[in-house]
Amino acid sequence: MNRLLPAVRWIRVGLSPYRNSQAFWVTCKQVFRYRELLSEIVERELSASHAMHGLGAFWIFIHPLVVVGTYLLIFGFVLGSKLSVAGFEGNFPSYILAGLAPWLMLQAALVRGPGALISSANLVKQVVFPIEVLPIAAAIAASIPHIPALLLVIFYKAVVGGVSWMLLLLPVVFAIHATLAVGLCFAFSAITPFFRDLRELVTVFTSIAMYLMPTVYLPDWMPKVLQPIIYSNPFSYFIWVYQDVLFFGEFRHPYAWIATVLFALLSLGLGYRTFEKLKPYYGNAL
Repeated sequence: MNRLLPAVRWIRVGLSPYRNSQAFWVTCKQVFRYRELLSEIVERELSASHAMHGLGAFWIFIHPLVVVGTYLLIFGFVLGSKLSVAGFEGNFPSYILAGLAPWLMLQAALVRGPGALISSANLVKQVVFPIEVLPIAAAIAASIPHIPALLLVIFYKAVVGGVSWMLLLLPVVFAIHATLAVGLCFAFSAITPFFRDLRELVTVFTSIAMYLMPTVYLPDWMPKVLQPIIYSNPFSYFIWVYQDVLFFGEFRHPYAWIATVLFALLSLGLGYRTFEKLKPYYGNAL
């Protein structure tokens, strides 16, 4: 029992609204304070892998566009009217894309997060370097390439069904999205130096997670015995928030907004505190 007390205490601290809000404001201050350094790191992350290519950094935008464009081609034009679902309001392909594009953006951040410290081991070992910016930069660098793909989804929805005033809430959703992505990157980057298998586990999870959320099907389509999988998955609520803004054009899932905000703040609170707690040990682990 005594061995469990530190874990219980850690969870109670992580659930504290004050601790979570404090982590949020500290992270915002770091983003502002080190904005120039963040910009340089993100630019390096985006351009380094394609430095010798003819199109350079444009390749990082091409891949997400090709993925979303392929789904758009298949579900929007090839299958077309065959995807007209009885009792379903609106264009079903745009429903799929409204959840798929945001998930691909978050997925990229989750996969990049575990390597934030490992890929910059030399910087981590420098005492004067603010290593807190590395997970933040990883989340930003992973998300930027998916913005054109998300704009493509918005354009398609505008053409086939129009957009509503809810689109004005997209910056708010981006803020929630960023909070969640940065929090998870903090946690993953902190744990990975001590548990290198985490990166592979995150990659496997994100590969199958799309089918455990209401992205390519409606929740009611899943057998009732399996529906708790969707509703117990916190990322499902993240998808519903985006679908409300990009597809439904109304607060169809108001509970999802509350759940997603709480999930994002909890992730940032626990992630940041885990990162700071393990900070003295990164040098030896790397």
